[in-house]
Amino acid sequence: MRQRLINQGIAFPKTLPKGYQYLEDEPTYNPSIHLALERPTESLSLRDFGYSDVEIAKCPTDYGISGIARLLSDEGVTALMNVAQQLRRHTTGGERIQYMLRGGVYRSRFLRDLCLCPKVTAFISEIYGIEIAPHSIPLHLGHCNYAPDDLDRAVDKWHSDTLGLDYVLMVSDPREQVGGEFQYFLGTKAEVEEIMRNGQEMPEDRIISPNFPGPGYMIVMQGGMIVHRGAKLKEAYDRITMVNGYVPLDTISSDPSRFSDIKAVDPHDVLFPEWARHKAWLARGRLDRLIDELPFTQDREYIIGELKSAIQEVEVAIKDLSDETPGASKNYGDL
Repeated sequence: MRQRLINQGIAFPKTLPKGYQYLEDEPTYNPSIHLALERPTESLSLRDFGYSDVEIAKCPTDYGISGIARLLSDEGVTALMNVAQQLRRHTTGGERIQYMLRGGVYRSRFLRDLCLCPKVTAFISEIYGIEIAPHSIPLHLGHCNYAPDDLDRAVDKWHSDTLGLDYVLMVSDPREQVGGEFQYFLGTKAEVEEIMRNGQEMPEDRIISPNFPGPGYMIVMQGGMIVHRGAKLKEAYDRITMVNGYVPLDTISSDPSRFSDIKAVDPHDVLFPEWARHKAWLARGRLDRLIDELPFTQDREYIIGELKSAIQEVEVAIKDLSDETPGASKNYGDL
């Protein structure tokens, strides 16, 4: 059965969660002023990282990671830094990251409009080569990481993302920092797990540190498949990055989302409804495909299988939300 593209992503919530409100004094987002879109000139596929055809078939694309791309103009950088500094007071932390901002799109109209911008989405879609939409879990929109107080602590430990598609944007000027590089491992998650089990360190010759020419530049990647980190700063610096997530509009591919990870860090009164809406959106796409494309047949087992597949994500959501055990953030440590 051929894969079917649904027409649109999930709508952003019409009301704010309880306890959230937008900044009173912030820039108004204007794509004509704040964007300076420049495509990357190179990229690596998942095959370049060593993934097999079977593993890639579960993903929405074989795209791995881009070279340097540009997103923001100088005016856009200034505006986003203004917002990021105002939102710093809402940061939370955990074992993996000391200071991070989640749910910023419920606190800043500028951040919300940038993350949902159709022009940006179309630009990122062209890079991936597939149709995408801003992530159906708004907590994954405009996630910001801030520098830790302790220089012995990594900005962010080695990990793969708990979502499939995203970009990492330099908000602060990377040319002014010493250490704290964004880095990725040129290999698979299975290789990193083997390195961790054996108590080894990451091979230096396979750690890639892209050279960002300034703030407003980014890396576009399939973050759920690429192991990456924010390295330790060697000198104190107000390092800030932003990550924005996307979902493929073809809902037939496996959902890489890890509920346990975000359950450990996000407020449950916001996360639980978002998780339910996300899984319902995936199921709706699969049900639409079934309605449009189910062939005439008397093969009851085939039809039952198609129905089970279509509602599988709802059943996953019910299981996740019924589980009362604490969440846990998966990462590979400092290695």
